[in-house]
This record gives sequence, C-alpha cells and structure tokens, in this order.
Amino acid sequence: MNLFFKQKRTLKRLFNDTAGSMAMVWGVIGVGVVITVGAAYDINQVSKAKQIAQMAADNMALTASIAVDTNNTDRYVDGQNYSYRHLGGPTDDFTNSMVGSVEYDVDDDGDGVGNLLARATVSGTYSTAFAAALGVDAIPFTASSDVAYTQVEGTPASVFFAVDNSGSMGWSDATGANKLSALKTSMTSFMTTLDTINSDANDVYRTALWPYSQDYYGRYPYISDDGIITNKDVPADWGGLTNGEITRMHTQYGTDSSGALEAAAAAFALEDAVHFAQNGAADPIKFMVFMSDGANNPKSEWVCSTITVNEYWLDTFNNWNTVYTSYKGWFDHWVIHYPSSGGPYEVAGSCGWQTTYTSDERSLAACEAMKADGVTVYSIGYHLVAGGGVSQDEVDRAQALLSGCATDAEHYILASDANDLNTALDAISQKVVTEVIRVKH
Repeated sequence: MNLFFKQKRTLKRLFNDTAGSMAMVWGVIGVGVVITVGAAYDINQVSKAKQIAQMAADNMALTASIAVDTNNTDRYVDGQNYSYRHLGGPTDDFTNSMVGSVEYDVDDDGDGVGNLLARATVSGTYSTAFAAALGVDAIPFTASSDVAYTQVEGTPASVFFAVDNSGSMGWSDATGANKLSALKTSMTSFMTTLDTINSDANDVYRTALWPYSQDYYGRYPYISDDGIITNKDVPADWGGLTNGEITRMHTQYGTDSSGALEAAAAAFALEDAVHFAQNGAADPIKFMVFMSDGANNPKSEWVCSTITVNEYWLDTFNNWNTVYTSYKGWFDHWVIHYPSSGGPYEVAGSCGWQTTYTSDERSLAACEAMKADGVTVYSIGYHLVAGGGVSQDEVDRAQALLSGCATDAEHYILASDANDLNTALDAISQKVVTEVIRVKH
C-alpha cells in the first residue's frame, strides 16, 4: 500500500512540473518585448534623423537662395551632392549618411512669373539597431526646403544699435558671465549672420552703433552730456560693424540712453534717401536694437516754481536774482520797482533741488519718433533684477522704458543671462535675413 501511494505522488509531481515549459513561454514573450521596444527606439531615431535633415535642408536652401548668382563661386552647384558638413546643419549627423543637393530656378506655382525657388533636399539612411531582427536592416529618410529669391540679391535694410556700456555692464549675469563680454559675443555673431546677405557691391544693409553711459562728474570729454560715448560710436555706413568696433566697447559710470536713441532717430530719418541714392530702394527695412541692463540715472536739478503777481521789487545791489513780492522798509535806491500798472507779472517762486527723469522722457520721445518713421524697435532688458545696490524701483523704471520703446510686446525681450541675450540677438538677425527670403516646408 505504501508503494502504491509513493508511485502516485511521483506521477503527480511529474504532471505538475511546468517550470521548463513556462521558461520557454516567457523566453518567447521576452524576445517579442525586446524587439517591440527596440523597434520603437529605431522609429524614434529615424524621426530624430529626419528633424536634423530638415534643419540642414532649411539652412542649405537659405544659403543657396542668397548666393543664387551663377557667377558666385561659393554657391552650391545645381544637382551636386554635398556631404553633411557642407550643409550647415545644427548638430552632428549620427547616421553618418546624410547628403544634400540643390535645385535652382524652381517655379513653385508653374506660372513662369514671380519669385523662383532654390530647393534643397537632404537624404540619408538609418541603420537599425533592433528592427534588423524583423528583416529591416535600414530605413531611408528625406527632407526638403524651398526658399524664394528675387532678381536682386539681399534686402536693403538699416540696422542700428544703442547699447548699454554703463558700469553695471561689467558685472556678472545670472550664470556668472560678464555682461559686456556676452554683449560683444552676441553682436559679433549678429554681424556674421548679416554678412550672409551682403553682396559684392556692399550695398545691401547699413549699420550704426551708439554705446552709452553717463559721466557723473564731467571728467571725460568723450562722454556727451546725454550719455553717448563719442569715441566708441560708429556712424551709419554700409556693411556690418567690424570686430574691432564691437570689442573696443568698455564699461564706464552711469546710464543715460537719451542721447544714443535721439542720434539713432535722427539717422533713421535720413536712411530712405541714402538707400534710394545707392540701390534704388525708396523704403528700406529699418531695425533698431536698444539694450539696457538698468534704469537711466535720475538728475537733480535746481527748480523754481513760477507765481503770478501784480507788482514786485528787484534787488540789484545784493543779487540781481533776488525778487521780492512786497515792499521792504530797508529798500534803497538799488531796488527796481515793477508797478502794478505794468502787471501782472510771472516771477520765480520757491526754489529747491528736484529729482527729474528727463532721460527717460527723451528716450521715449526718440523711440516714438523712430516708430513713426517706420522703424521696428526691439528693446532688450538684460539681467534686470533687484539687489546688489539695485532697487526694485529702478528695475520697474527700466522695464517701463524698454517696454515703452519697443514696437509692441513681442519686440520687448527680457534676457536673464548670456544665453538668453545671444538667443534674442540671433532671432533678430534671422528676422533681418528672412524679412523677404521666406523658408517654406
């Protein structure tokens, strides 16, 4: 009997032992999961590759449209394949396969008139990491971009700068970068972008620069009474600002933007005629870039109120400016009487030191004049934060001036650090370049 039960238990264990079969099942499922996840990874990588290819195609088409002149030895040759490093892509080609080519004179709508297109096509092949298990060893991808161009290369434009060179521009921003150094780097990059739309005749755009600060004590003759650093400014002229004109800027004393903005407004008023005489463009595009890292310094002025009186006495002996509005018993023959028969008179009342914000008022008036003249005004507030001797009231005043000067809210930019500043100026430079050259996907 014991032998029977022992044999029964042995058979039961054999029937119930599924460890081996389940391991096989889970193994099959695991392979499927790995392949599924891997395929998703491959698809994501193809999507990433296509995004990179699209950005490269945009850059290639834009460059091609600018250099459309067939006598331009630097332009892409129609139909020729170029490796990725020639395309101006924004990042590395991790597929190591991308090539691009350009087709010129594409008639987009087929009517044979109007703007023609430069069409750039970038293609490549992604070698799969996991989908090969499903028989897919490689996935091709492609991207294209069309850019219109006209018979005239480039866009007539005037781009002027009024930038803060006050003492606080020598301080560090939110990331510890020196603010003036960051400004110089960003402006140099700006000029590099503008240079892509220049022509051999050098008559596509004009630039000017007015650095500003404020000389509290009148020690330096090269700082004007309204803040322009006159030995560092660059009058409006054809082409971009040179590296030397940008890098020679230095920080000094306080802040007064009024002179720089008034000088820019006066220069813009002449730009239509200058462009028309040079390139026949009667209405060039005009951009103003106004940057500050703080409020204009207020001024203390001796101010006297004005009152109206029927008669007054002027003491010419003690002080010609001493006015009495009533008779004094000790008056002598050095007193001049202005009788009521000639009145009423307006004379100075009480006097005292008064804080004024005339720099803000003049700056805003100059910005309004530019906007009325068709200028697009960008204003950039760089590292506008309270602390370290800067009050919140000063921050508020700076923001009010900058936002008031800008064409609208979209043209008022706050940059907390060097990266933000560079991004802002890069976006403005791209706006100049693409004002009439439009990228189409």
